[in-house]
Amino acid sequence: MTSANSDTELLTEHFGYPPVSLIDDIINSINILAERALNSVEQGLLNAPPATLGFKPPKATRGNGGDAQKQAIDPAEAAKNEVESGTHQLETLLCASIDRNFDKFEIYVLRNILCVRPFDVMHWMRLSHYDGLDLSSITSTNSQSNTPTLDTINHLRRKLRESMRLNALLTAERARNESLLNELQSLIGLSPPVKTEKPSPTHPQPPPPTKSPFAFLHDRGSLTDGGSEAPLSTTTAFTLSQMQALRALSASLRNLAPDLAPPPPDSTSDPEAMDVDDNGAAKSSERKTWRRERLEYVEGATRRYLENVEGLELGKHGEVRDGEWQGEGRGLARDEVGGLESVITLLGGEAGGSGPAGPSTTMTGDRMDES
Repeated sequence: MTSANSDTELLTEHFGYPPVSLIDDIINSINILAERALNSVEQGLLNAPPATLGFKPPKATRGNGGDAQKQAIDPAEAAKNEVESGTHQLETLLCASIDRNFDKFEIYVLRNILCVRPFDVMHWMRLSHYDGLDLSSITSTNSQSNTPTLDTINHLRRKLRESMRLNALLTAERARNESLLNELQSLIGLSPPVKTEKPSPTHPQPPPPTKSPFAFLHDRGSLTDGGSEAPLSTTTAFTLSQMQALRALSASLRNLAPDLAPPPPDSTSDPEAMDVDDNGAAKSSERKTWRRERLEYVEGATRRYLENVEGLELGKHGEVRDGEWQGEGRGLARDEVGGLESVITLLGGEAGGSGPAGPSTTMTGDRMDES
């Protein structure tokens, strides 16, 4: 019994199913075929005329012939009863024969075909899915952590269950995306064409389907079809047509760029080529790096924003002034000064004073902004 169980375990792991299930499937198939054959025989006998099977009506006799004929059994009914009884007996004999012979078949197959001989070879066999596995660490006493426990098995089961759940969710999401894509394609008129048949008098041709409201998305047109009615498509088509020429021009300019760059000035031979900073020190004549250029651009843009938008007054080095004049302004001509004095005189006269002394007596004493 131990060897038989070992054979069953090894063959089940090798085939992926128990060997006895193969024999059961064969026996079930034979039983199904036998049942179909019996049903066919029964239907054939029932459909045959009763006279063909030997069931004829009895002959009428004199005297009480009518009563005897009435008491006689109907040939069709008698034939039906005989066929059902015979079919049942045939089914019993056939099923008993099948069970007896296929029991022998099962015993022979399990002992001589679906088995491992000799028995000693079984312990030295290694299946293909065990290749490359080191099974010695499982039996060693120093690697108890690799031994599967109930917790690790439950953890793996949970992972498998979550993986199957995620797979089901992704499958459902894919089905929803496909249905949505099909709906969108039907809206823009991308549904597969349906084969139409020639109309006939009895089956007239159905009316053509209505045009999709989004079918205009496929009317891209060409460069010559566009115009003022479709400026975007025309411009795009023209740009795409000139793309190769633009690429060739860009490549040629890139090749000519090193030759067009100005040579660096020689600071030793030409003293005028040297740049001087605010302190009078000579600056380096090297070309500015892109980091320096970006820094200067950011500082200039920030200064313009603070002065024009925020209304701040910044000094030369970016310091914020207090709003008062802190430096020398431009020089004023004599006529400009006279004009300003006349304006102040007029304003002072309207406020209640007259004459040139009016502004000095009526003003509040605040300093005038001369900027």
